[in-house]
Amino acid sequence: MIRVVRRQGPPSKKQQKVVLGVAAGLLPVLAVIITIGAITEKDAPTSPAAATTQATAKQKPTRATPESEPVPSTAGAEAVLTVKNNKDLAALLTAVDDYDLFEDFATKYRGRTIRFDGVVAAMNHHGDYKTRYDILVFAGDSPGSKVTGPNFQFNDVNITSDLRLTGSNIPDAITVGQKLRITAEVEGYAGPEHQDLFRLDPVSTEMR
Repeated sequence: MIRVVRRQGPPSKKQQKVVLGVAAGLLPVLAVIITIGAITEKDAPTSPAAATTQATAKQKPTRATPESEPVPSTAGAEAVLTVKNNKDLAALLTAVDDYDLFEDFATKYRGRTIRFDGVVAAMNHHGDYKTRYDILVFAGDSPGSKVTGPNFQFNDVNITSDLRLTGSNIPDAITVGQKLRITAEVEGYAGPEHQDLFRLDPVSTEMR
């Protein structure tokens, strides 16, 4: 049996109207589906990773805070000890024949710098030298009675270079009774069995 296949011609105007009508009827349905999808997506919970990404994206870049300039530290710098800032020195200068106190202070503050007002109590040539001296100094203003504190000594010093004289009125020579403001480094103390001398290394010596 031979089957005859007929070629279909272009759709008639009636068929075109049907197709257009169906398409027109589907448009509102598609619009509703798209709208519902958009609302659903908007209301859907955001995952923690996505929220973190969004929050990071919204943050404004911050300017780096410049580091403050380092403040020079003076903690390691040792202050000069005076009767106003060191009670041990105040006690030392007012003690009378307290050899244990003298030795304790010298041991504790060896190498530290002290400052106090004193007076030249005695001067002797060091050995055979003519321009080098051993100078005995007392605390206070008088080399005579009511002396307190240890027997301070500048040992083997030259008046010009070693004492480092300062002040507005430097005399040509230093004699017994000369009042001084002494700034010196603590060297050590030798008790009564060794002449009872508290050795100082002069830093500066100001005329008073």
